Amino acid sequence: MSEIKELFDARTLSNRVQDLGRQLQREVASSDPLILPVLGGSVVFLSDLVRAIRDPLRYEFIHVERSSGSTDPTIQLHYPVPIDVRGQHLLVVKDVVGSAVIETYLRSQFLAMGARRVQVVALIDLPKERTVHFQVDYSVFTTQRSARLVGYGMKHDGRYGGLPYVGHLVDPE
Repeated sequence: MSEIKELFDARTLSNRVQDLGRQLQREVASSDPLILPVLGGSVVFLSDLVRAIRDPLRYEFIHVERSSGSTDPTIQLHYPVPIDVRGQHLLVVKDVVGSAVIETYLRSQFLAMGARRVQVVALIDLPKERTVHFQVDYSVFTTQRSARLVGYGMKHDGRYGGLPYVGHLVDPE
């Protein structure tokens, strides 16, 4: 097992997610947004976030796969439940936004499918990793990555996702 260095402790994480929930309550809840968490690391974040927003919310999960092809990486979007986004205000919820390639793709696809507005909500925003121009609409933390992030739903080799805090793997296996 790898050593983990705590980056954001459980109390700080909880307080900041609650703060973001209150902000979303004020700024977007009245527009009846459809929340689309990207499956994987965002599930724990989503569960705390939707409880921090007082209004009843709608959400459906999406799954995104990005191939790591050397010349032309592709992105595939999967809907476990069919979703009609026409005229909807969408909040795409991600655990980490790094390069922003996927988020840029999702925004353009949803707008092309007729979404009224698409905003991205990130647990952790890593703006120095951008490979495309992109601005996250809401984030809990903005930081720099120094190693693999784990905890609070984010896994490495299927492990560490259940940690109540966010940390860095010091020596990933």
